[in-house]
Amino acid sequence: MTFLFTCPHCQSQTEVEDEYSGRTGDCVVCGREITMPEFAGSRRMGNRPGKRNKSAIWFVAAGLALLLIGAGLIAAVQVGSRTAKKIRTGRQRLSSIKNLEKIALALNAYAADHGVYPAPYTVDAAGRKLHSWRVTILPYLGEDGLYNQIDKDVPWNEGENQMLLYSQTPAVYRHPESSSWGTGTVYHLVTGAGTLFPSTGPLGPRQVTDGATKTILLAEGQMNTMTESWMEPYDLDIGSVGGLINPPSGNGLGGATDGGVCVATVEGSGYFLPDTTPPLTVQALITPTGGEPLSDDVLDEWASTQP
Repeated sequence: MTFLFTCPHCQSQTEVEDEYSGRTGDCVVCGREITMPEFAGSRRMGNRPGKRNKSAIWFVAAGLALLLIGAGLIAAVQVGSRTAKKIRTGRQRLSSIKNLEKIALALNAYAADHGVYPAPYTVDAAGRKLHSWRVTILPYLGEDGLYNQIDKDVPWNEGENQMLLYSQTPAVYRHPESSSWGTGTVYHLVTGAGTLFPSTGPLGPRQVTDGATKTILLAEGQMNTMTESWMEPYDLDIGSVGGLINPPSGNGLGGATDGGVCVATVEGSGYFLPDTTPPLTVQALITPTGGEPLSDDVLDEWASTQP
């Protein structure tokens, strides 16, 4: 067993085995004669139970404190990250809904002047698609200057129109997340049999018998539905949309905004519908004359379930 001995001459400390207890010899530092004391009852080097235990306790306590602080910081970062994401998502939804409401207002202004909504696209004498309804309603969005620059007699991607494809995009057609999307848009009409925009020609607000507050006028589409340009005559077909939000096909409603889809009704109000909205409810909201039994506040009910 090792003990700590202090030389009475040079005050140097040396570790001494207990077998040298009581012996006489020379100090290994100063060389002067020293006599080892009887180590029985002396304090052994590095063997101070009370102090060692206290030190161990302090080390354990300090370690636990650091672990708790670390865990707290990690939890705070995670909560902060989730909160920031939730705020960011909420802002995206609100901005997208505002865009949809502005577009719905323009569509309704057009319908007020013409009795019906604009056709999804214009055609030439040969039936060739020329321009999207997004071009048709530009004057109702305050974009008269841009509207006058577009040659409506040739397709959206030909002639002088090519110069406008990527240079000018009305802000209202840009999704909040579209900074890297070029000039494409994900704001679409839903077309086809039983919708506001059947192949026989568009309907008007007065022909909506299911209620203006319970009929979707336009909506966001999934990323696969993004147009090459906002001028491109492309929309969502009821056959591919069905009643699912964010369907596996990637060609339906949703996708642009996390967790659901932003829509605007014939009445002009915008809403966010979560992925959990029943398909039958979505289908009923798309049809303007289906007669499906929906409550007057159906959109408010489902919008209130959003995360």
